[in-house]
Amino acid sequence: MLALRLLRGNYPLRDVVIPILEPVNRAHAPLHRLLNAFGEANDNLIVVTNPYQHEFHGRGLDGWIEPIGEAIDSHGSLIPGLLCTQATTVEQIRGFLAQYQRRDVALLYMNTRLTEANAQRLADRANIRFHINLQERMSAAHRAMLPREKVVDIRDDFQRKARNSDYEGIEFFTDRHLNFQEVAVGFGDYTILGATFEAGGGPAAAVAIHGTFKERGGDVWVEHFVSDDIELNVGTVGEKFLQAAGKLVARAQEFPRKFGNDEALQDYAADVAAEHFPGLGKSKERQIYHHLALMHQLLTGEL
Repeated sequence: MLALRLLRGNYPLRDVVIPILEPVNRAHAPLHRLLNAFGEANDNLIVVTNPYQHEFHGRGLDGWIEPIGEAIDSHGSLIPGLLCTQATTVEQIRGFLAQYQRRDVALLYMNTRLTEANAQRLADRANIRFHINLQERMSAAHRAMLPREKVVDIRDDFQRKARNSDYEGIEFFTDRHLNFQEVAVGFGDYTILGATFEAGGGPAAAVAIHGTFKERGGDVWVEHFVSDDIELNVGTVGEKFLQAAGKLVARAQEFPRKFGNDEALQDYAADVAAEHFPGLGKSKERQIYHHLALMHQLLTGEL
């Protein structure tokens, strides 16, 4: 969420980047602040109103949904979203649409079980601004019913490895920003996090920093910068961070027209120069920020 707040403050997001946020923590104050920041700036943000992962798993939404609902009701630019899975009933979808019948909403589909008639009725609903196809877990017949000007295809373009030390070299990430308009109004990914949520783990044996960049022809690739020390009892986490960050900074400064020079890259460079370790959480935030900033610059022609 911190990456989104910083991004909103540094880039004009409207009609370019619309974040999709699926909460995993029940503490509502940080999310409430983020929603208000986007709403007061009249920027769009889609927030899933029926989260189920991590702290929401097996628990209801009481005590969380009320303040979040108040923020949504206060700002017309915020877009409530409903995650539609194999467990979601038609009645639940109808209830969501009835609750927000006077504003734009988004439906996010993931293995959703719908009859052809129900899918067609949803495709015809005027206030559904976005039909979001998560990881292509939707039948071709259902996808074909949806109007192109409302469809967003979300894919997991990040190839997650079991250990940080397993990452190496450069991998293709996406080229969909070059051709998405042929089949949809938008596209998306899970940044460098991947689709599978993972809570914080134990001590890092190796530190990895994933930096996306523009390759020749406009494709986006990702380079993995891994610390030299990859054993648990060798070196400190701070030293490993500086090893990985130093590699990223050197590469970004060598190829500024590929990586750009956003605030996250500048912060990495400052830490390397000062030999400062900001924490792994801050490093992850910067990686997310850099990817979003890179995609914004590509979509607007700045890079």
